[in-house]
Amino acid sequence: MKKICLVEAAIISSGLVINRYTRSNKDSLLKNPYIYYHITLKSVENNNIDLDLLEKVESDREINERYLLKKGDIIIKLAPPYNAALVDFEYEHVIVPQNFAIIRTNENFDSEYLSYILNSKNIQNQLLRRVEGGSIPIIKIKSLNEVKIRQINLDMQVKYANLFRLISHRNCLKKRNIELEGLLTENILSNL
Repeated sequence: MKKICLVEAAIISSGLVINRYTRSNKDSLLKNPYIYYHITLKSVENNNIDLDLLEKVESDREINERYLLKKGDIIIKLAPPYNAALVDFEYEHVIVPQNFAIIRTNENFDSEYLSYILNSKNIQNQLLRRVEGGSIPIIKIKSLNEVKIRQINLDMQVKYANLFRLISHRNCLKKRNIELEGLLTENILSNL
């Protein structure tokens, strides 16, 4: 299988420095502010984005579309842990902040497949070798562009993505089952 750089599979860009768009004086009220929500570091885990953890932002001007999430995008944390997540929902006005990269795949790559690949140990090890910085090790966009991935045909990517999704769903069901059994045990013990 041929190996290619991630930049050959997708367009990769950095997120927005949100402070530049939000009101400078918190006490002043904006007239007709633009309302947005932004992804937080806690909201991305295990190829999933928790929409309940989005934070509201009021801006004094409209934010460029390139920083807004679209269905099919992948975001990846640029600080540890370097989790990636697929945007598999339609939700307007969600900003990607500067501590994330936005990955938009080209027509030869399935975004769901690529999101799982980016969370694999192989890619995580490649990212760890490319970290920069002292107290908070970060990945720069240039380093992310150079990550090597295997290129397989699109049909196989879709099949693998379906398999990975089913395995992930099964794991979630198992975790939920364990939680429910724990609750059941506690309920029985408290009634003895």
